[in-house]
Amino acid sequence: MSACYGKAHTVDLVMGIPIKFGIGYGLLPMPHVLPFLPEGRLCAWGGWGGSLVIADVDRRMTVAYVMNKMAPGTPGPIVEALVERVYDIVNR
Repeated sequence: MSACYGKAHTVDLVMGIPIKFGIGYGLLPMPHVLPFLPEGRLCAWGGWGGSLVIADVDRRMTVAYVMNKMAPGTPGPIVEALVERVYDIVNR
């Protein structure tokens, strides 16, 4: 991912948070945005309401979460707990 073209550091105009884009996905890790994600070559994007998708190159996996009821806000405690559990299982 370090050779990704179209990489840019900016502020997301909808959520108002600093983000690093790489061809439409946020390049991670970015502890101030998604502090529960591990180090490594990751990219992710979340949506208003709590959805989140993570592509983890180092662990060769993708994690996606979408909820069945829209709620205000970005990925919060539910998706954080689920993603932490997935990484706990993968790291065993």
